[in-house]
Amino acid sequence: MGERAAGAGLPGGLTVLLRVRRATSDDVPILVQLYDRVSPGGYSASFDRYGAIRPEDFWWIQSEKEVWLLEVDHRTAGAVIIGRREGALVVEEVVAELPRQAVDGDPLRTEQTFVQRLGAYLLQHVRRERQERFLLRTAEANALGLALARSLDLVLVNLLLVTTLRPRGRQTPRPPDGYAVRKAAPADATELVRIYRECYPTAPQPAEVENLLRRPEVRTWVAERDRYLVGFLLAEAHKGGFGDLVAGVREPHRRRGLGRALVAPALNFFQTKQLPVLGLFWGSDSAAQGFYRALGFATERVYLFFEKSI
Repeated sequence: MGERAAGAGLPGGLTVLLRVRRATSDDVPILVQLYDRVSPGGYSASFDRYGAIRPEDFWWIQSEKEVWLLEVDHRTAGAVIIGRREGALVVEEVVAELPRQAVDGDPLRTEQTFVQRLGAYLLQHVRRERQERFLLRTAEANALGLALARSLDLVLVNLLLVTTLRPRGRQTPRPPDGYAVRKAAPADATELVRIYRECYPTAPQPAEVENLLRRPEVRTWVAERDRYLVGFLLAEAHKGGFGDLVAGVREPHRRRGLGRALVAPALNFFQTKQLPVLGLFWGSDSAAQGFYRALGFATERVYLFFEKSI
């Protein structure tokens, strides 16, 4: 993508010049500083990482996604990260320190002008890519992302809740009467996948699960009754600096405490690694919300998803 600029005269003879260009490796230090000031710590969906973003994270993401640098009136002001989701372009992150220059003595007008021009540029890019939808994901606390959604008349279509828990103290699995929790074995893979499919729209293949069971950063437990598998939990010490878990319990055996019993050994595993544990779920998933809340997970960040047909 070539360099482009936008900026027209405004009343009083002032302008807000917006220049958008592809980021290069030379821009990594300023990108890290910008991102840290606007989104310090916590979980980043774009980087799939917990904690401060490092230079090497930007080097990786530039090979996977589009990273743009925003310059306002010849000053580096922000960045845009664009990825793909189900074949569509998604504006995943918009971060910026908005211009300080006041138009006619009104800083708000400067911000509005910046947002309008950035929105127009993003819309043009989506059209150049011949996409039928404009998709934007932004953290609920990102004022710039929300302003951009309003400026482009985008519609809120979904939200993703990021919840976290820092394990403290050793947990003891306490399955309900008649049930047992044990470590999974390769022979459990086929039945584990069946439960997975009962609980989620998509599931891995048995061979993938067998490979997971052999990975040193993964731990897996199953719940059974009369030697019949009724639930599972996959726990991974993610390279992004957090603990990730997936749990599933067959419908007739839910709401009995099996989920809590399965989670207990996973929390012990993550505690030994000194990792925070993440629970991510869509806003419409009330069952997941109740599950994580009962375990003590706290909402850390909410991502909003906006959309508009082109």
